Amino acid sequence: MKILLTGSARQLNRELKRSLAPLGELIACDRSQLDLADPDALRTAVRDLAPTVIVNAAAYTAVDKAETETGLAEAINAAAPGILAEEARRLGARLIHYSTDYVFDGTKASPYRETTQQHPCPPTAAANARANSQSPPLAPATWCCVPAGSMACTAPTS
Repeated sequence: MKILLTGSARQLNRELKRSLAPLGELIACDRSQLDLADPDALRTAVRDLAPTVIVNAAAYTAVDKAETETGLAEAINAAAPGILAEEARRLGARLIHYSTDYVFDGTKASPYRETTQQHPCPPTAAANARANSQSPPLAPATWCCVPAGSMACTAPTS
């Protein structure tokens, strides 16, 4: 199995690298190796690498800058996951896409599910919400602890 992991320099990705490495050939790319804001380069890289599994855990997370860098946030958090979904379908690969709980406004009294109507809060979450509509939905991120400290990771709600 050949696994492509995006955003490998981030905390979640460091844990994913550790967990995914024993499962097959792991190709972990950070921003300098795979620019998710460049659609053509992203398509070319995925086609050249031909992974059987794509794990997209990269994201534009600078919430404070997202209002002024909307194009970059949109490219990374909305367009790139859509491109990865298209390329995964083309290759017959599986796509695992990590999202954020910020796609929900926090007003629901019961647990959020993958099918819950999204009401994104900050601009970065609006881009994430658009990505979630393009690729198979996963459980939204919640907080958990890892050896390096607290971080966000997915936690199924069902």
